[in-house]
Amino acid sequence: MAALIRIAFDDTLLPKVEAFDCGSELWQLEVSEWIKGPRGSDGAINDIENGTSVWLYANEAGEVVGFGSLGESVQRWPGPKDLKIPASAIPFMAVERKFWGQPPGSWETRYATQILLDIVAEAQLHRNARKILKLLVYEGNMAAIKLYKRVGFVEFHQPRKDPNGLLYKRMALDLTAEHSA
Repeated sequence: MAALIRIAFDDTLLPKVEAFDCGSELWQLEVSEWIKGPRGSDGAINDIENGTSVWLYANEAGEVVGFGSLGESVQRWPGPKDLKIPASAIPFMAVERKFWGQPPGSWETRYATQILLDIVAEAQLHRNARKILKLLVYEGNMAAIKLYKRVGFVEFHQPRKDPNGLLYKRMALDLTAEHSA
């Protein structure tokens, strides 16, 4: 397996992501703009300053193939009327369009899987304080939904509609349970 190199993201690396492209749909553009956003733009740099961890992932040739992030949140769990509990959250994660489905082989070796499993491993470090890892995924992003389910995420609560009218599924991974990913 071609292992990815994880690089802690900061504003000095903005030139590395200025052309980042994870698709042309509205929901994909939001993700690309987040990682490229300079200080003051509600992008990744601002989220880092507010405690979110953000990483670039590069291949052996040094090309940025994607990014991931991990932050803290609260969530009503397990039901929508239960008390809020501390949770880990993936604000954004993406693979550069030219690397979709790469490298060839099984889903376990793909860049998207490697990035997701690295973020899950980071969240596992905090599972005593935050027993779930949550995320939102656009309802039409079937490839991502399939990947999240393979890793052990389940849908919970009702989907959320964003200001543009797009519907996002809420998914969570119980970090205290054993998974077969």
